[in-house]
Amino acid sequence: MKIAICDDEIIICSQIEKILTEIFLHKSIDADIDLFYSGERLCEEMEKEKYDLIFLDIEFPNMNGVETGKYIRKVLNNNITQIVYISSKQEYSMELFKVHPLDFLKKPLDKEQLEELIDDYITISGAQKEVFRYKKGYSSHKIEVQKIMYFVRDNRKVSMYTTEGVETFYESLESIYDRIKNYGFLFIHKSYMVNYRYVQVIKYDSVIMSDNAEFSISQSRRKQIREIYNGLEEK
Repeated sequence: MKIAICDDEIIICSQIEKILTEIFLHKSIDADIDLFYSGERLCEEMEKEKYDLIFLDIEFPNMNGVETGKYIRKVLNNNITQIVYISSKQEYSMELFKVHPLDFLKKPLDKEQLEELIDDYITISGAQKEVFRYKKGYSSHKIEVQKIMYFVRDNRKVSMYTTEGVETFYESLESIYDRIKNYGFLFIHKSYMVNYRYVQVIKYDSVIMSDNAEFSISQSRRKQIREIYNGLEEK
């Protein structure tokens, strides 16, 4: 695992690093941990380095944690790295919503909190090891589930939008959903299926994705989709 800890208090970074090192040693997990003391420096490093998990403070003198999270999601177009916010305050919940954090932890952090968080991350990131297989003509292809943003159906043809581009093939959305429904996909309309991790805004009757594509939610599915989505956000 590749971990980043970003807090302008050096002692806090060191404390989290020490606890995480003990947890990873106990769980026999190989992990590299990098420390950053400003949001600007973290964003600069993420131009060339990818992290699995970031522990990000909110209060910074310049670029705060909310702005840093938005930069990671919007400018770097990174919706895969999991962000855990850490703060001594709790009044940021609405601002953090658009960043889709994995969790919010209140300072001071302890080993029990962090161990539970790591266990949650390991469970959630299981989808990152899964692949979605599909056929184009006589050829078989595969892509990591975590890279799929959404599917759009046009008659029998399905377009799969991913972080790497668009693939088009023939298969029913229903059969696709049966294979990947356990990885956070929402069947919002007979023609649209979306990965909740890339949902930027969920409205009463539509969703806006991280690439600004907007899709309608079928009237008959609106209540169910919101309940499922809220349940996924709480995990």
